[in-house]
Amino acid sequence: MNRKENDIIPEIDKEGYREIYILGILTFLLMFSITLIYPVMKDFVMVRFDVTSVAETSLFVSINLAAHVIFSLIWGSISDKVGKRKIFIFTGFLGNALLMFSLTLAPTMSALLALRFIEGAFTVMAFSLIMTSVLDLVKKTQYGKGMGILGLGMALGNGTGAPLGGKIGSIDPLYPLYFGSLLLLLGALIAALMLKERKLDSRSASFIDSLMLLREEKRIFIPYAFSFIERFTVGFFVGVFPLMLAINYGLGPGTIGMYMAAFLIPFALLQYPFGVISDKIGRVLPLIVGSVLYSIIVISVGFTAPPLLVLVMVVGGVAGALMYPPSAALAGDFADPAKRGTAMGGFNLFGSLGFAIGPFVGGLIADSYGFHVSFAVAGLAVFLVALVFLPLLISVGRNK
Repeated sequence: MNRKENDIIPEIDKEGYREIYILGILTFLLMFSITLIYPVMKDFVMVRFDVTSVAETSLFVSINLAAHVIFSLIWGSISDKVGKRKIFIFTGFLGNALLMFSLTLAPTMSALLALRFIEGAFTVMAFSLIMTSVLDLVKKTQYGKGMGILGLGMALGNGTGAPLGGKIGSIDPLYPLYFGSLLLLLGALIAALMLKERKLDSRSASFIDSLMLLREEKRIFIPYAFSFIERFTVGFFVGVFPLMLAINYGLGPGTIGMYMAAFLIPFALLQYPFGVISDKIGRVLPLIVGSVLYSIIVISVGFTAPPLLVLVMVVGGVAGALMYPPSAALAGDFADPAKRGTAMGGFNLFGSLGFAIGPFVGGLIADSYGFHVSFAVAGLAVFLVALVFLPLLISVGRNK
């Protein structure tokens, strides 16, 4: 899609950088809060509601992310139409805080899943519009850097939230939810006081025009596909991996959280540098190399026992960090400035679709064939996506 140079947002000023770092902090708070519960899913879901199936337990993750799939593109499109971001971020945090607390009051599994669905709608409202706000602030040549800052906040939140959730959840499985609710309220306060409602340079003409982006710019399906498969495998790590450690190896919540951190901390620390590298050398090489390495590691997870599994998780975090910033930045590269909200909403939609499907598919396979087959399927899926899109990525690289 051809665009004039002056259609791109100009050089970012110091105030803009300040706001990007605030958005990174908000991303950290959001991800930290929502990952606190994962290490204690066995106690919070299986034991509390007398659930015996891995697949049924994984619905706690999948139903939440089904809401991401439904609402991510909707929130982005509405935001583009009204030309506002801050109000969506604030509302997302506030709603998420209230819904997370309500999970502690759910009397049945059905009620729990219904509340998790509503919670997911608020989560993706905040997250999708945080990503879009960064693209509003940075110039095109710095999309990788901007996504790296958000990726750092996201992965640091995941990496620290999981082990801390395991520690406090070992005292009481409700404690992570209480703590997460308070942090989300803090995020709403920060958004209200420290973010500015900036005037956008351009807006979509209508809701329908905004949705037409997917037909107008077909190349955007490349980052969407990688977003899908990356989050699909993350769904295995969030929904299936903790149960594998608890059931197969008898590990407690605290230890499970540490194993999750072994993946998530390197994934966090390398987001920013890999994002900067993708700005300098292009998106294609890190995306392909990261995908191949990541596929091998995911397959290895199901065949490696503790304590060697820690090393596998660390290498997996490095490979995952190599994939994420260039795929997110590609969505920004291909997006019309008027439809950045929709572009990132679509990126999140495909990612959320993968995340929603991943835990349930992984659980079904684990129930029928074992955890090792489950992770083998996930790893092979990553390799297949990389193989299918390799010709298109090479074409993009040549055009750049």
